[in-house]
Amino acid sequence: LGMTAVGGLFKEEMIREMAANCDRPIIFPLSNPTTKAECTAEQAFEWTNGTCIFASGSPFDPVNMNGKTFYPTQCNNMYVFPGIGLGATVAGCK
Repeated sequence: LGMTAVGGLFKEEMIREMAANCDRPIIFPLSNPTTKAECTAEQAFEWTNGTCIFASGSPFDPVNMNGKTFYPTQCNNMYVFPGIGLGATVAGCK
């Protein structure tokens, strides 16, 4: 889950490790504009062999890989951030 506005923060090694330990890793680079997204849709799908659940804060073009087309979803920050904030508060995250 990215909300840092640090473009490229999600590195290949980290995403591949998530994919190695989870059937459907959730990759949400929510920062915008696109240049500040923690990773691109293409990177997320490539590094997880197309298994990730991807949503971003910025629009990305469809990704064609191995004969399949993946359509990145754009999260609406108005809906996403309040729920994440509430969840972090309730869970006592630091």
